[in-house]
Amino acid sequence: MSQIRTCPDLPLLVSALADYPAVRKVALRTPAAMEHKVALITTGGTISTLGAPGGAIPKRGGAELLGALGEAAEGLDVEVIEFAKIPGCEMTPARMAELATTISRELSRSDMAGAAVTHGTDTIEESAFFCHLTVAGEKPVVFTGSMRTGSEPSWDGPRNLLDAIRVARWPQARGCGAMLVMNEEIHSARFVTKGNGLALGAFHSPACGPLGRIYNGEPMLFTKPAMARRIVEPKVDTNVLTVTALSGEPLDTLSQALARHGLRGLVVAGFGSGRVPLAWVKPLTQAVQDGIAVVLASRTGAGAVDDPYGYGGAHHLRSMGLVAAHEMPAPKARLKLMLALGNAMDSPALREFFENE
Repeated sequence: MSQIRTCPDLPLLVSALADYPAVRKVALRTPAAMEHKVALITTGGTISTLGAPGGAIPKRGGAELLGALGEAAEGLDVEVIEFAKIPGCEMTPARMAELATTISRELSRSDMAGAAVTHGTDTIEESAFFCHLTVAGEKPVVFTGSMRTGSEPSWDGPRNLLDAIRVARWPQARGCGAMLVMNEEIHSARFVTKGNGLALGAFHSPACGPLGRIYNGEPMLFTKPAMARRIVEPKVDTNVLTVTALSGEPLDTLSQALARHGLRGLVVAGFGSGRVPLAWVKPLTQAVQDGIAVVLASRTGAGAVDDPYGYGGAHHLRSMGLVAAHEMPAPKARLKLMLALGNAMDSPALREFFENE
């Protein structure tokens, strides 16, 4: 039996470019125990796509996605919250903040065991990481999507969705923060990143590997994240830019970024473990002295940010006040810096937030 509820305070994108109407909630119930209820929050992405004359576009809602599970959905108690129908490339920090608020609201209910979130894979690691930092509590928050469209015979959406729902209601997944479940792997949102644009096994966690796997439809956890997870308010300051160190890149690239009106934060994706063209060292040091928060990441997206060099490398830059983003791709460091500034962290708190959490 289906039940439709309307939530007037949350926007819903009914297509990639449509305006926001009201949110639909569809309650799909089976005889499962109430403590196993899962909030399925849909945002669009490839998992929701169907073929169209110009190519696949987000069309499927939560009820249609659950319907694709067939008999596998028996015994699941799932309540659908249709948040949006957008491709991953249209997700923004502001929408991530709305999404985090929606997840927190649903998980505050005593009958919810966890949340599964369907999302476009272009930005799924960023939204998952945002929620890892902003959704409090022990209940699992599990992101999933698909690499193939719903019109392809090898569509991976139903398998990924079923696995995500099972992990979201699994008691052993509590306390792990936000996770990503795809291709029968369970990853921490802190470390997961997309390593291939098209392959089914697109996601990996360079620092630590997956937390667990799905075997024969059942989740198995090998480890839990050991790093501290500070929960902050989903408030962002978007006056943050990212620059990438490139061979032969002129100083003007950095100068133009630093001259941006209202700039409060800068993420630098450096060579190797955090180096930049030597001509960048002085202006970056000056930017820190001028009160701009400068975070140093690695173009590799993995590894510690530091080095043993004496010619103005990563260690020198850190000694001059740049903050290291260890084991973190620049897009994630950008979001984390937006949150730090949005939560009015001072320099010591910001450094702790990045370097030890």
